Amino acid sequence: MVALYRDLGVRQIHFAYNRNNTVADGCHDVARGLTPLGRRMVEAVNAAGLLMDCSHTGRRCSLDIMAASSAPVIFSHANPLALVEHGRNITDEQIRACAATGGVVCVSGVSFFLGTDTPSADDVARHAAYVASLVGVEHVGIGLDNGFSQEGLDDTPAGEFDPSYWWPPSAGYDRAIARATYAPVDTWKRLPMALMGVGMSDPEVSQVLGGNMARVARQVWHHPIG
Repeated sequence: MVALYRDLGVRQIHFAYNRNNTVADGCHDVARGLTPLGRRMVEAVNAAGLLMDCSHTGRRCSLDIMAASSAPVIFSHANPLALVEHGRNITDEQIRACAATGGVVCVSGVSFFLGTDTPSADDVARHAAYVASLVGVEHVGIGLDNGFSQEGLDDTPAGEFDPSYWWPPSAGYDRAIARATYAPVDTWKRLPMALMGVGMSDPEVSQVLGGNMARVARQVWHHPIG
């Protein structure tokens, strides 16, 4: 089915969202590692030319995915655990493993993961600088993960839905994700100066603000789009 989804327009894939399934582990569940079906999925994703994204994936399982992949693997929105203790943040080992695939770690703008209730460009830049110091600026990106609301629009799943299953309080969430705040959209305007403020040059800022992800996309998306 992976190639079919590619043909339908899918270009990026997660194997799990916070909890375990038949393919992979979520970051807020019991660690098992990549399942046999998950290993077949890695092969299929590599063959189809999709971006493999380990955000929301369990630590051990993400390491399994990155070891098995023949293409760069990304974290589209994940922050260093060394700066903020949260189950959604990733260890230095995961960051190094991602860089070893040629991939990119994109820093999230979510308050819980940045360790502040009022996330700003400076907070995002501080996390980006940590990743750069660990594995090099060529493996750093930005994935703010902004949340938007619209009057009259309710995207709550139909039927029985338990938010505490997906965002358990024991994992650092209070009332699911209702208390989460996001770095505002205009953070993008402030990021160049914030990144320079943590020691990055103009070319390095360009890499972080899109150049690195564009490089990985060119490498992975080897099938024509459309």
